[in-house]
Amino acid sequence: MNDTNYRNQLKNQIKEAYGKVTYTYTAHHKLADRLEKKNRHVKNTQIVLTAFSACGFFALTVTNKIALAWLSGISSVLSLFLSIYTKEYKIQNEINQHRNAANALWDIREGYVSLLTDYEILENDGIRHQRDVLCKKVSEVNNNYPATDSKSYRAAQKALKKDEEQTFKEGEVDSILPNGIG
Repeated sequence: MNDTNYRNQLKNQIKEAYGKVTYTYTAHHKLADRLEKKNRHVKNTQIVLTAFSACGFFALTVTNKIALAWLSGISSVLSLFLSIYTKEYKIQNEINQHRNAANALWDIREGYVSLLTDYEILENDGIRHQRDVLCKKVSEVNNNYPATDSKSYRAAQKALKKDEEQTFKEGEVDSILPNGIG
């Protein structure tokens, strides 16, 4: 194999790795966003159930209606179950882990962009070394953080392909730079 073919294969490998990191980075963000929404929903439900429990109890003491006792009791039991669920399932910890994974992948993603930018001026050995370092960093992230799921991957796929979340349109970057730069 000649050097030109090898360099093309090497560049394609780096591009593919960049793409995988970008997908994983975006999937971690999508999963964290989904978990945050779930966490807000659970907490709001807890507040509503606690309010029904308290209001039902106070209304029962004033009106002496049995239906209010049932409403208060059922709300209390549901609130207890939700509290037990949130005690056992540390959703905020999982959200933080996915955010941390995304932050670590951001640095790696930018490393791949820099490697692709410098590609033409680097020797093969330098390219391979930087590729191997970045590959090892990705492996460390994958080993130290929870994985994403298929729903998050599909959300990342939509965000990247359809919504173009990680890209800029022609001239868009220039329009957000401070005056005099660009």
